[in-house]
Amino acid sequence: MSQSADLARAQQRFARRQRLVRWRSWLPWAIGGALLVLGGLIVWLFYFSSALAVDGVRVSGADTVPVATIENVAEAPTGTPLAKVDLGAIAERVRTIPAVADAQVTRAWPNKVVIVVTERVPVVVVTDGTRFELVDATGTAFKTVPNRPAGLPEAKVTGTRRDVTVRSIVTVSAALPSTLRVQVGSISASSPDSITLNLGSGVKVVWGSSDDSERKAEVLSVLMKRKATVYDVSAPDLPVTKGEKR
Repeated sequence: MSQSADLARAQQRFARRQRLVRWRSWLPWAIGGALLVLGGLIVWLFYFSSALAVDGVRVSGADTVPVATIENVAEAPTGTPLAKVDLGAIAERVRTIPAVADAQVTRAWPNKVVIVVTERVPVVVVTDGTRFELVDATGTAFKTVPNRPAGLPEAKVTGTRRDVTVRSIVTVSAALPSTLRVQVGSISASSPDSITLNLGSGVKVVWGSSDDSERKAEVLSVLMKRKATVYDVSAPDLPVTKGEKR
C-alpha cells in the first residue's frame, strides 16, 4: 500500500515537472505575442485612432500678427492623428507670414498642435515719401504702414541698390549708442556707401558705408564734444568737422 502511494506521488511530481517544462518553453512565445499585440494597439492608438487626433491649435508669441491668421496659414490637419502630423511643414508655412521671423511647432498630447512664433521687431522705418515700411534687424521689410511710427529712425532711400542700402542702414543704426540713436531724425542714402544721419538739431553726420560702424560710432561720440553742424566719420581714422561753433 505504501509503495503504491509513493509511486502515485512520484508520478504526480513528474507530471508537474513536465507541465512546468512545457510552460517555460511556451512562456517566451506568450510574452512575445502579448508584446506584439500591445505594440499593435499602441500603433493603432497613435497612428490610426481618432482618440488622439488633432482637434485644435494653440498659438503663443503672437502680438501684432492675428492668431486667426497664423491658424489659417498653418493649416493644421484637424482630424488627423497627432503623431502623423508633419510639424516641419506647418512651421514652414507659418514662416511665410511676413511679420514672423521664426516658428516652432510641437505636439501637445492628446489633441493639440502648439505653434510658438517669434515676430519681427522693427528697427528702422524706410520711406519713399508716400509709404512707410517697417524693417527688422536682418534688413527685411515686413510691413507697410500709412504713418511713420514713433521711436524709429526714418530712412530715406534712393538709388537702384535699395535692398543692399537698407541692410547697410540697419547695420549703422544697430551700431549707434542709444543716446545718439534717439537724436536721429532721419537717415538718407542713395547707395550703400553714402549714408548720412540727419539729427533732430539740424546736425548732419556723414557716415559713408556701413563698414567699421562700431568704430565710427566711437569716433563720433568723441567728435561730438565739439560743437559743429557737420561731422564726417566716413574715414574714422581721419574724421572731419565743419561749421564748428565756439
